Amino acid sequence: MSGRVGDLSKEQAEKLAQFRENLKDILQEKHTDHYLLRFLRARNFNLKKSEEMIRKCIDWRIKNKMSTFIQDNPLPEAIDKYWPRGQSGVDKEGNLIEITNIGSVDPRGVIYSLKSSEREKVFIYLIEIMYYNAKKNSEKQGRYIEGLTIILDVDGLGPSILWKPFISLFNEMMVVMEQYYPETVKRVFITRPPAMFPLAYSLVKPFLHEDTKKKVKVLKSSSNWQATLLKYIDADQLPKHWGGTMVDPDGDPRCPSKLVLGGKVPESYYMKDQLFEEETLTKIVINSGGTKLLKYEVRVPESAVRYVFKTDEGDITFSIYKRKKSGDEKEWLMEEKSVNCHIIPVDGEIEAKELGFYVFCFENTSKMKSKTLSYQIDVVEPDEESLEKLAEGDNEK
Repeated sequence: MSGRVGDLSKEQAEKLAQFRENLKDILQEKHTDHYLLRFLRARNFNLKKSEEMIRKCIDWRIKNKMSTFIQDNPLPEAIDKYWPRGQSGVDKEGNLIEITNIGSVDPRGVIYSLKSSEREKVFIYLIEIMYYNAKKNSEKQGRYIEGLTIILDVDGLGPSILWKPFISLFNEMMVVMEQYYPETVKRVFITRPPAMFPLAYSLVKPFLHEDTKKKVKVLKSSSNWQATLLKYIDADQLPKHWGGTMVDPDGDPRCPSKLVLGGKVPESYYMKDQLFEEETLTKIVINSGGTKLLKYEVRVPESAVRYVFKTDEGDITFSIYKRKKSGDEKEWLMEEKSVNCHIIPVDGEIEAKELGFYVFCFENTSKMKSKTLSYQIDVVEPDEESLEKLAEGDNEK
């Protein structure tokens, strides 16, 4: 039995009745069997865990005034224009199709265009509007529709997606969705994953429930990925760019009249309030005229190294090179350059596809002053499960 209305075992039906009885002090008319079963399924019909989850959810919705959240917290203009999202239609089961062209997102532009106080609200809004649209879809069809079919197009995904402040915020969004919007996603298609995908998935995966992971299907560019989408979605409900027949009135196959496609956020939207936690950084002193070499070994192919650093005063000369395990030959990945980073830190990511030692070189060219360097450098490796998830796409041929 699926644990859904009309498909319950005797034991599941009894637990639903007991669940409703246990919650009679807080339940309202809108808390239908469909609604309650979402929480029961999310916790495998464990009454204690399901009750704890739904009570927290109802308290959270009251605390955050979710009944008017969308109206009270409109998206900032930069996010409204440049965060990729939108609905193209419904799949063959009637689930709303949400398309997110995540490969075109500008992580730094998104973060830098938001005040600290806005960040959590923006991502709650993006989840709530999907949930709201799914409910409107049910009303339009005159029947309860279980959830969403999400297409995440990761074509073009680069190292910038690994930027720690963005990943942290994205994971917070995943936690909110798992805790307060359980069982709203029917399936997730990840299309055209680049080599960077296993790294990004490794960082997000720990925040996903096991049942959610099972709903993720990776469709590689080398596979017949568009045909796979059409097994679940009629062609007239899907933009031509993703294998359907839908186009805009001007013939655009990506349908920007229906979808926000993302892109680079203009710096004119940037806020002065930057996300930076200096207390988490390691501090070292570089004497006048001195050099500090920080060496990191990459042991897994297709890894990446991300970094952030700043000085207490003035500029620093910065470069990156790779050295193979055998020999002294250097391969310069970033030539020497002087950077001013005493006010706003420098951060970035580099791909580390090959094994070896990656060396970060900091030089204090001042002849008079020592400088304190604050930094954090992390090697990010794709885990085995993330690589296997990418390999699954080879079966879709």
